[in-house]
Amino acid sequence: ASIIALIVLSRLAARGIQREEWTATKLAALFELSPIGMVRTALDGRFIEANPAFLAMVGLSTDELGRLGRVDVTPDGYANDDCRQLETLRAQGRYGPYEKEYIHKSGRHVPVCLNGALVSDGTGEPYIWSIIEDITARKQAEASTQLAASVFHNTVEAILITAPDATILSVNPAFTAITGYTADEIIGKRPSLLRSDRHNQAFYAEMWEALLTKGLWQGQIWNRRSDGGIYLAWQTISAVTDAQGKVLHFVSLSSDMTELHIKTEQIRHQAYHDALTGLPNRLLLHDRLGQAIEVAKREEAEVAVMFIDLDRFKMVNDSLGHEAGDSLLLEVSLRLQERLRKSDTIARLGGDEFVVVLSFADSLGEVAEVAESIIGRFRAPVMVADHEMRVTASIGIAMFPRDGDDVGTLMRNADTAMYGAKGSGRNTFRFFDPAMNAEVVERLNLEEALRRALENGEFVLHYQPKVNLREGGVVGAEALIRWMSPDRGMVAPDRFIPLAEETGQILEIGAWVLEESFRQTADWARRGLPPLKVAVNVSARQFLAPGFADTVAGLLTSHALDPALIEIELTESAVMAEPDRAVAHMLRLRQLGLGVAVDDFGTGYSSLSYLKRLPLTTVKIDRSFVSGVDLAPDNAAIIGAILGLAEALRLDVVAEGIETEGEERYLTTAGCRIAQGYRYARPLAPEAFETWLAAYRTPVPCG
Repeated sequence: ASIIALIVLSRLAARGIQREEWTATKLAALFELSPIGMVRTALDGRFIEANPAFLAMVGLSTDELGRLGRVDVTPDGYANDDCRQLETLRAQGRYGPYEKEYIHKSGRHVPVCLNGALVSDGTGEPYIWSIIEDITARKQAEASTQLAASVFHNTVEAILITAPDATILSVNPAFTAITGYTADEIIGKRPSLLRSDRHNQAFYAEMWEALLTKGLWQGQIWNRRSDGGIYLAWQTISAVTDAQGKVLHFVSLSSDMTELHIKTEQIRHQAYHDALTGLPNRLLLHDRLGQAIEVAKREEAEVAVMFIDLDRFKMVNDSLGHEAGDSLLLEVSLRLQERLRKSDTIARLGGDEFVVVLSFADSLGEVAEVAESIIGRFRAPVMVADHEMRVTASIGIAMFPRDGDDVGTLMRNADTAMYGAKGSGRNTFRFFDPAMNAEVVERLNLEEALRRALENGEFVLHYQPKVNLREGGVVGAEALIRWMSPDRGMVAPDRFIPLAEETGQILEIGAWVLEESFRQTADWARRGLPPLKVAVNVSARQFLAPGFADTVAGLLTSHALDPALIEIELTESAVMAEPDRAVAHMLRLRQLGLGVAVDDFGTGYSSLSYLKRLPLTTVKIDRSFVSGVDLAPDNAAIIGAILGLAEALRLDVVAEGIETEGEERYLTTAGCRIAQGYRYARPLAPEAFETWLAAYRTPVPCG
């Protein structure tokens, strides 16, 4: 339009068309009513006249414009361009199209496009007629188009545009980056090329129904890349319509959520599974047990909850470290999974506690068989940190609906039954019995009292003499811990020692026993009592803990005690739990000059031949074989075997638990040299022991 107007004005001037052909009124109307700016300027840039469209463009009145020139309404930076356009005008008689900006009176910049011609008036004075178009709308449209193109090409979201029939018309670089399909490969095809096998036909039917009825679909979708790989996308598809609602295009925007999905699933897995074993944790266990209960209610079935606790697991952590403990827990989890059905749930609650949920448990007998099988799987040795270990477990069982009809009650009662199994000697299982609740309350009270006992000085050591059966003298004593509770009176060791082992307090108690027994033995030696070898009982956890031998060496030094007066006494089961490590610790004690005894020999693994591997000085025959030995041929045979092997290995043998003359006579005849039991004395407090010792026959030196 601006060019046409310019041509009209130029021809009017150049050809000198008479006013008769174009009346002043018509020219004035064209000048005044044109939506395009028209302006006449002198060659030096002064404004001579302008139409209303131009005045509106720069926000000036006719008077204001008459006092200004071209440079007054032109922003800085256009001087050179303006000069070049003027040179073109002089050389060619016209210029343009030329884009620049004018400054509106308000200060805003107005983009314009100019075309102009050099003309002369009737006097021959040259001037410039310019047609000026406000191109603000065009520039905005160009900017929008450029922005859209930039977004299309640079966004990280995949964009796909199709025709109404779903033929692909265009894709952006992000689409290629995510799917692997280039524009040349995909244009002209249909989006069904991206379909994976993760969704059925109904899924896509619902998608199209939403697009055609609502014009929009969005959601998660699994698509296939060009290499066949599957990825998860969050996709939004919109229908682009005209004013009449006719679909012109479909536009899809999608982002790859695969990595986010994987991380989310990892977080979800971590929230519901044990980090070490990968088994369900407490949260997932409660959920699955709750589901099993609901199904059992509908089907009128039973559910069994097994609470499994490893016996003396803390000893492994104390002696071999937490990495070894973790290895053991992994092996336990594998053995549990091998035994159970896929429909069953195995969970780790933490530490050494596992729970098994048996859905559709047919009978108590079937549940008992499963428990027996689990215990049986633990009988095989476990190799941990190059050490062969033997693991046992205590299992408590609660049944739905008999023992509870909700998750909390069943878990609590299974836990109670587990403590009942531990109280029954460990390495066994127990079904829940309501009477167990009283036992649990008592156990908790006892545990709390035990925590206070050490700091309140409630423990004492009593000493039970050992006599020489051949010569009649006293050769030593065994230090035995007693708990003098102000509320409970004398608490038997078999009540609190197992509890101390479970809670870990056995280490503190054991340290006190070592210190006190060494102190008492040194005191007797300084006071001139006959040299008596004192046997000190040490728990497996304490014995196998790193640095045990160093602790013993420090006590010998601090009490200036002859190591020949101390014998470290261990149970056979403790030694055999980790034989290689036990042997190493025994050798260290022997190097220090101490004796090493194995208590309760014959009750554990019945492997007499293993005895020759152990650097022992003494073997103690368990009281279960001594009791009534003069009347029990089987016990006599076992004692005979132990005595024969000990003699061959040059080991001392102590028979404990002798109560009758018949037992003493038999053991003396059989060749047993040292005896201990109520026939001679009960365990005595230090002062009472000294009194008893003074009244007994003259002691003979130990050795």
